[in-house]
Amino acid sequence: MNSITIKNTTYSVNFSFLVFNALIFLLRENDIVMNFYAVCIIHELGHLFAIEITGGKVKSVVFSGTGVIITPEKNSRHELFIMLAGAGANLIAFAVMYISGIGGIFRLLNICTAVYNLLPYRQLDGGTALCLLTDGTPNERTINNIFAVIKILFSVILLVATIFYNNEFMPLFIMSVMLFLSERGTL
Repeated sequence: MNSITIKNTTYSVNFSFLVFNALIFLLRENDIVMNFYAVCIIHELGHLFAIEITGGKVKSVVFSGTGVIITPEKNSRHELFIMLAGAGANLIAFAVMYISGIGGIFRLLNICTAVYNLLPYRQLDGGTALCLLTDGTPNERTINNIFAVIKILFSVILLVATIFYNNEFMPLFIMSVMLFLSERGTL
């Protein structure tokens, strides 16, 4: 993985990002893909906005198969807010479109992206937020085991959905397995 640094921020692209995007283009129609990328931009802008209003600076940006990972300089007072701001931006976009009665697939993708990013995988916002709240607590191991079971059940549900719905859920199933294996250090 090569990286470049621009104005004290390091940018890099993992091979998994290219693979995931190739799968998306192979399995989906172009208009859905373009809407998906627009929704991802809203999500990442939510994080960047939170970093900006809290007076933080972006340390690095990594494009990976699990998404765009924006790492701010450490500021523990605002970490949880910054972590949840991406999903918050998607929820706000969804709510505005829902109230307005507009959006179609774009509106649906916003709510899906918010929910997806709140899943308890460490590489996603929800998992990172949970780590901020549970790491170092007396029940950390029990909580991690409960979330491991939830993640396995989620992958099984996605596998079943993939089988019964003509591979519509295949990218999500693949992503859930990649996230799980990545957490375990086996990917």
